[in-house]
Amino acid sequence: MLRSSKSVRRIPGQLLLLIALLAGSTLPAAAAGPTGGINPCVVQAVCIVVTTPGQSPAPGGGGSGGGTGGGSGGTQTCTWNGQQWPCWDPDLGYFDTGDGCYYSKSDPQPPPGDPAWAGNDPSTGAIYDKTCRDTAGGLNPEAPVWEAKAPGAGAPPPDPGVVAQIAFKKLQFVTPVAHTAPGGTALVGVPVWLWYDAPNATAEELTGPQSRTASLSGISVTATAVLKDVVWDLGYRDPVTGKEVLASCQGKGAGHPYAVGLENDPPADACIQTYLKASPDAGYYLTVTESWAVTSVDDATGNQAWPELDLTVASAPLALKVNELQVLN
Repeated sequence: MLRSSKSVRRIPGQLLLLIALLAGSTLPAAAAGPTGGINPCVVQAVCIVVTTPGQSPAPGGGGSGGGTGGGSGGTQTCTWNGQQWPCWDPDLGYFDTGDGCYYSKSDPQPPPGDPAWAGNDPSTGAIYDKTCRDTAGGLNPEAPVWEAKAPGAGAPPPDPGVVAQIAFKKLQFVTPVAHTAPGGTALVGVPVWLWYDAPNATAEELTGPQSRTASLSGISVTATAVLKDVVWDLGYRDPVTGKEVLASCQGKGAGHPYAVGLENDPPADACIQTYLKASPDAGYYLTVTESWAVTSVDDATGNQAWPELDLTVASAPLALKVNELQVLN
């Protein structure tokens, strides 16, 4: 969904739009509407795969100044070196038809005195990341540059779907760390408490909801992620159905950490399950999976900026040995 070896992994909403940089793609026609899903990729980024009826998977493109109308979805394409390119890109910024480069305001801005300012006063402009196309259409990052005026500032407004993708990038998710009580070894028929956490994670990163807003040339979109369900895979298959035994803790969020005495009056958010089958010597391997719904709204109109997306984030497996309860006479 690995960029870090730490036990807690934050998954930024960095969009790897799978084909956007290979062709001058535009957003799908509004009548058809884009479809697709969002999922953590193997590089720990969040990917959006977009499909439209009758087409192969393609990403939503972007557009900015100097472009011609491209597609009925409201996105512009730009002509450079005899080819059409998206004028807006949620990761790269605005396309300049004069030099074939994308410009995106650096975040954060370098401190005053940084060589990137080239002696210019920070109050008179800003530093922009610069990525240029070569004659073959490839993309090459270049050194950040100072600009007095935001590139593309005079361009037609972008499609809200493009701005939604920028807002998606700001959402943060963490890989949950699973816990059980008892830990390590449990007994058949004895309740087991299940919960998860993540060191240094905020409450909204663990259980939501979380909202982030992005603005681009007068278009503002707010993306919101809501935790829909928490499902625990208990690590074994039902002997009758052959299916994995799953336990939904919907509405209980991350669950409630166990403390002595809570079993007498469990809190409402306690996620408690009972194993009915002893484990092999190696134990069962539990995982917990969060299911998130990600929506986006055009702040000016209240309209949906991008169709609802689904995101799942799963923990690493946690071993739990389950023994038969021995009854003494």
